[in-house]
Amino acid sequence: MKNLSSNTPAVSIRSRRPTLLIGFATLWSLPGLAPALELGEGFDLAALTTHGIDPKVSDYFRSAARFREGVQVVGLRVNGNPLGSVDARFDAQGQLCFTPGLLEKAGLVQPRAVVRKGASPDQACHDFLGAFPTTMVRLRPGIDEVALVVPTQSLREPQWEAGDFAQGGAAAMFNYDVLGFDNRSRSESSRFVSAYTEAGFNLGDWIVRSRQFYVSDNGDARTEHLYAFAQRDLAVLRSTFQVGQLSSNNPLFGGIQLSGVQFSPDGQSRVPAGGNNAVVEGLAQSQSRIEVRQSGVLIHSTLVPEGPFRLTGLPLLNGTSDLEVSVIDVRGAKRSFVVPAASFAGAAPAAPGYYFSLGKVRENIDAQAPSPVVAMGSGTWGLGRESSAGFGLLSTDEYWSAGGTLSSVFFQRVAVGARHNVSRDGRNAVSGSRSSVSASSPVYANIDVNFSATTQTRGYREVLEAGRSFKADELGSRFKNQYTAGMSWADPTLGVFSLGYSRSAQFDRQTAEHVFASWNKSFSHVDVALIADSQVGGTRPRRDASVAAGRRDSTVDNDLSVRLQISVPLGGDRRVNSYVSRRGNQSRAGTALSERVNDYVNYEVGVERDLSAREQAVRGHVDLLPRYTRVGLGVSRDAQGTGYTGQLQGGIVAHENGLTFSPYPVQDTFGIVSVGDIGSAKVEPPQGPVWTDFTGQAVIAGLPAYANSRVEVQTQSLPRRVDLKNGTQVLAAGRGSFNTVAFDVVTVRRVLLTASDQHGQPLPQGASVFGQDGRFLTSVVGEGMIFLNDVNESQSLRVSLPDSSTCQLSLDPGTQPDHDKFYETTTAVCHGR
Repeated sequence: MKNLSSNTPAVSIRSRRPTLLIGFATLWSLPGLAPALELGEGFDLAALTTHGIDPKVSDYFRSAARFREGVQVVGLRVNGNPLGSVDARFDAQGQLCFTPGLLEKAGLVQPRAVVRKGASPDQACHDFLGAFPTTMVRLRPGIDEVALVVPTQSLREPQWEAGDFAQGGAAAMFNYDVLGFDNRSRSESSRFVSAYTEAGFNLGDWIVRSRQFYVSDNGDARTEHLYAFAQRDLAVLRSTFQVGQLSSNNPLFGGIQLSGVQFSPDGQSRVPAGGNNAVVEGLAQSQSRIEVRQSGVLIHSTLVPEGPFRLTGLPLLNGTSDLEVSVIDVRGAKRSFVVPAASFAGAAPAAPGYYFSLGKVRENIDAQAPSPVVAMGSGTWGLGRESSAGFGLLSTDEYWSAGGTLSSVFFQRVAVGARHNVSRDGRNAVSGSRSSVSASSPVYANIDVNFSATTQTRGYREVLEAGRSFKADELGSRFKNQYTAGMSWADPTLGVFSLGYSRSAQFDRQTAEHVFASWNKSFSHVDVALIADSQVGGTRPRRDASVAAGRRDSTVDNDLSVRLQISVPLGGDRRVNSYVSRRGNQSRAGTALSERVNDYVNYEVGVERDLSAREQAVRGHVDLLPRYTRVGLGVSRDAQGTGYTGQLQGGIVAHENGLTFSPYPVQDTFGIVSVGDIGSAKVEPPQGPVWTDFTGQAVIAGLPAYANSRVEVQTQSLPRRVDLKNGTQVLAAGRGSFNTVAFDVVTVRRVLLTASDQHGQPLPQGASVFGQDGRFLTSVVGEGMIFLNDVNESQSLRVSLPDSSTCQLSLDPGTQPDHDKFYETTTAVCHGR
């Protein structure tokens, strides 16, 4: 349970959620009550009354699960970015109230209009939806979370002039993510190891980072360097300055790896690392490795279990380049698809302001030609309340490009964005254009749709292609158009439906299509899901090593996977998942048991049957959080052999007080929290729960810049003899700052003393007890018991008896105190004077 400050209600996420869940479990466990709730019907009001339950609960929970009326602690997400816990207020219908505290935590502007006044000004409900009608509110009471999707104009600007945020500080950091698998069979064996590392430091609001990958695939090792740069926010210009090896972030031109300098609006400083709504989802037929590349650079690699996967919060290099996704299983089989940039451009709109980049290109397709120097600049301006436009230019010695963007919201619901680029390759005397458009809208109630289209002419060239002479088949392999479409529908009765489709075509008429569809429905005691993942359509090149070597395989590859999954909870955090899947002519069925044992251990064990080959496989996986790192271990065995997998993740911070380890990757703005010298204390910063080490310190891996963040200590994790003066602190961190948060602890030794006189009789109730300085301490309660709140050394106490006489108690704590006991017990004899 979290400890809050003295002026905060002593209620926590852990204390509230079990209460609600136990309440529902009680309803379903009552004899004859569970059958009373059928599909489309209500609760049996007579049964509710018989068991002493207010019949109004049937009306409150009749349509769907909802938050209870009042203030609750929930997790908050804004535009896909997790912002930690917040006190959220809900009305009688379970709808969210936009209080000043919620708007402050979310980094949103506060409208003047109030739809409902509260008992105090800080509990008033502001008309945020009226001011920004395109806002989408997602209430998820099942996981105590509120997710908001808001327009950019509703985001509050950083308070540069106020200067009431933390600045400066010095610390170094190191992030690591190591994964690998080893597969051994009778005929062959394979081994893969990858290591992602990020190193750097923060000094005086400067951020210095270097990021790289190491990959070894069956002994073939390679290193990929992404970038190394220094960055700082410039308050005078309200922009962010970068210098070094960069990836251009201009919203009008594709991401270019260059060595130089770059300016961009500070709006990006309010987004945590990896904060965006780009989504990669698909279906893994077995435990697989997912590789995501952007602009040819490996930006993310992870292991996923068998079944559907969904990757969010990816560390994008820019918002204008496609994502190339590869799904590689432990046997080396590979499937690939592309997530077009147009499908997520609307989720990360350009911040208003000016962009400028100048530098030498770090990658060059034509190795014989020198790398060009490129300069690009653009501006984005607001056009009224719900529209914006942008224009920009890019130029090298023999190449130039221009582009424009326009985005707007129509009918207060339909968000539309368009971009158009033209290019001119002077060396080859060719010109062309590329256009893209995207649209998204909550059509009705819980129905959302989105669409994007991108098309280019044969003569369009990117800056890296300028001056190069293409062969006929190379020109034909360039993409001609890309389309994406998506729809999601949540219905309390029918369940949740989602559909995603993408199609790309080349000038040589080869196409590639990817479809992902799912349906989920929760019944009374079971969750059912149906997932389909398919690469369908005409012929297309395989994106594997043969393509990299210049060879093409244009065979038809219609790859359809269907999976039916049933999940049954077994109480607590334990559940059984059973499934049947089919891919091509291969059918499989399996069952797995998974459990979250505690904060440190999750595991899953399963068995699978190949119905076509009549072969059986077993697997097991465990995720460990030994407080200061994260470990994943897995093993699988089938008729072909045995496979082992492992993953190690975390971060390290070096500061003036030593080294401190973190189970989470360290972001641009971070800090250290200390709880005296108490080890193993549980602290909850925005990033997630952490535990102090033997020095009493823990890493705050990430803090949102220019916004308030709450850091809390769970008092239940403290030794019984330790008290906190204040268990909650709030801080506002400037981007690039290193912050220290110290909680003052009071170490006390409580003693319950049973005192008697020289004749063995308990001291009388009500006798006063005084310390050595004559200060009144307490009174004797029944049976001669005296409770002393703080005894850290030997002392002599004076007891004033009802007959006006006094006696003396000598107290010697003696042995080392037991930290896990709230108080100690001992006896003493009070001697007369």
